[in-house]
Amino acid sequence: MSILSSIEAGSSMVVSRRPGEQFCWLGVEELTHGYRTCDFSPVEVARELIARVRALDPMVNAIVNLDEPYVLAMAAASEARYLSGEALSAMDGVPVTIKDLSAVAGMPKRRGSLLSGSEPVAEDTPCVARMREAGAVFLAKTATPEGGCKVVTQSAVHGVTANPYDLSKTPGGSSGGAAAALALGFGPVALGSDGAGSIRIPASFTNLFGLKPGFGRVPAFPTDTDMPHSVVGPMSRTVADAAIMLDIICRPEPRDPYAWPELFELPELNDPDLSGLAIAYSPRLGCHAPLIDSEIDALVAGVVPLLEDAGGVVAAESPVWPIDPFEPFRVFWEIGCYSTVAATPHDKREILDPIIQSAGALGASRSLADHLTASEQRLKLAAASKAFFNRYHILVGPVMPVPPYSIQRNVPERFNDPDWSWCPYTYPWNLTGQPAASVPIGFTKGGLPVGVQLIGRMGREADLLRAARAIELRRPLHLRRPRWLDDRDPTRSRRIT
Repeated sequence: MSILSSIEAGSSMVVSRRPGEQFCWLGVEELTHGYRTCDFSPVEVARELIARVRALDPMVNAIVNLDEPYVLAMAAASEARYLSGEALSAMDGVPVTIKDLSAVAGMPKRRGSLLSGSEPVAEDTPCVARMREAGAVFLAKTATPEGGCKVVTQSAVHGVTANPYDLSKTPGGSSGGAAAALALGFGPVALGSDGAGSIRIPASFTNLFGLKPGFGRVPAFPTDTDMPHSVVGPMSRTVADAAIMLDIICRPEPRDPYAWPELFELPELNDPDLSGLAIAYSPRLGCHAPLIDSEIDALVAGVVPLLEDAGGVVAAESPVWPIDPFEPFRVFWEIGCYSTVAATPHDKREILDPIIQSAGALGASRSLADHLTASEQRLKLAAASKAFFNRYHILVGPVMPVPPYSIQRNVPERFNDPDWSWCPYTYPWNLTGQPAASVPIGFTKGGLPVGVQLIGRMGREADLLRAARAIELRRPLHLRRPRWLDDRDPTRSRRIT
């Protein structure tokens, strides 16, 4: 029997039984409004959410660092600004969790690796620095597999992270800690990263919105040479919260040679009109899918009338790829893992994640010609995608071919651990560099969350946010939460199998 299931949307009968229940489901604008009106304070919210993390995180193992004095000091500084009428931004005082691949000054950066020490780092990564400048409160750091190397969230450092909608399932990865934290109400927004689907996959698996910005939209430093397709981006329960966060984290950073000079402009999200948007619907996104789930197909197809109701013009058409996107992706992935292995002292390589070791062994046999061929193939894929998006503004399709699977596995049954071929829908858009998002669209008959993927033109994150909001308004699934959170016995969820 699954523990998943959810609180019905719009229910007003939920009794507060857990720490932080007064604040944990509030969005960014609701929190900052309460701060401005003195209905509650950033310190009060931070204390309640810290208590909530301590009470609930043992169920899922999402949090890897929580420094209470650090959090409360940031909250107190925000409270003083509100009392003096000098709030810094739309995120001042807002609690945010940060995936442990990003550096936060004064906190450790373990990266899910036994090779990393527990000493604090000295400098924020640029997107974290932008949030600090905006007055956000860094509630905690969240779990990741070593170097973000898996579609699940498990590491030798922090153990296994569970899916709050069913504790026997994975929340996905590699931003699974961020996803599980959001699903449990540990703040309204989280920072994730996505090199092959690591924001969109856990968002789809945990009933969340997750946005992979276009490459260069959110500045980074130092750039990730092992996974040059990787970007950081927002995860949230609502589209509006992700948009506010994106507006903060994409502000300029002069050290990033790939950062865009154009600033992001927040779109109107109250009731977006999609008139004028040409939208393509594709159940396979032009990719070979060795796994197919009919429930997911039906839920994805059900998005089409929602977009049409908002004014979008939808046609059935798929991209035509000149080569299978898996071919160049596999080369980059294996070479990236090999570079990690090669940079690790010989006497410590055995403590690397087995997936990094096995993929790195394949990468060791790759030649310079292989890399150059993959780079050429990547350019051809980007050109094909650009031609497709000259005719369409948005492409709609699946995020994952299967719903959340067993927490005991790195990949679904029938597949080997280093193999990415079973989930072909996300990494093509890292290769092309385009923005892509996962939007909640429903649950399987077994109660497991499913997301739909929206892919947009380069530089047009605003189109994705508007389309995602149109879906959200017509299917407000972000209000459905794991039912066990409303259970008086917090141990019950561990006893259900």
